[in-house]
Amino acid sequence: MMQSLIILGASCNAHDVLDIVEAINLVQPKWHVAGFLDDNFARCDRFLGFDVLGPIAAVHDFQNHMFINCIGSQSSHRDRSRLMLETGIPISKYATLVHPQANVSSRARLGLGVYVSFGCCVGGGAALSDGVSLAPRVVIGHDTKIGCGTIIAPGVIVSGFAHIGANCYLGAACSVKQYIRVGDNALVGMGAVVTRHVQDGEIVVGNPARTFQRNVVGEPEIVSSTTTLNSNVSIPIPTMTEGVRQ
Repeated sequence: MMQSLIILGASCNAHDVLDIVEAINLVQPKWHVAGFLDDNFARCDRFLGFDVLGPIAAVHDFQNHMFINCIGSQSSHRDRSRLMLETGIPISKYATLVHPQANVSSRARLGLGVYVSFGCCVGGGAALSDGVSLAPRVVIGHDTKIGCGTIIAPGVIVSGFAHIGANCYLGAACSVKQYIRVGDNALVGMGAVVTRHVQDGEIVVGNPARTFQRNVVGEPEIVSSTTTLNSNVSIPIPTMTEGVRQ
């Protein structure tokens, strides 16, 4: 029996999720996309060929569905954990989706609500916490840790033993040197080459990456990598869901 899936956010990120779902279903039918929930569309609108079922607050009308979050961009990445909290969706109701043509090591760990797109490579010992999004052709090196809610754009390379904080945005084709720490809520510009640590909330650009803006604290309040989504599930890197793979 196919599991029904609702996408949070009628955004361009949904192209990646729909590609993953279609590829999974070609191997073995598993997911039925019921539609989108989005605050910026009227109910009964359509997006990418699927119905908009209502606003985000309508999640409680869909108790028997699974969810995946496609909300988030370079301008809103700091809000992702807050959004997950405010929906009230139990973390166990978030699907983890891996494209069949991604290479995820059997020794890597993926949290709930993670999606891994076509052509990605996730090395052994890597840990992706809940709600992480990998666009196509991302490389995550061995033993690297990625905090909850972080968005990694196409073609990014993160070398081994790096630590990327929660709610970060890594722009297309940027690269992060091994052992580097990128703090919570930071943004790395597209094509940047990160060879030194990046502070919480900092924006860096260029090659080598340099500070563009420090300690950006938008509204709402920044959420750190120790956020708890509910009373039973913690999102820090060490608390992972073992073996969650498609």
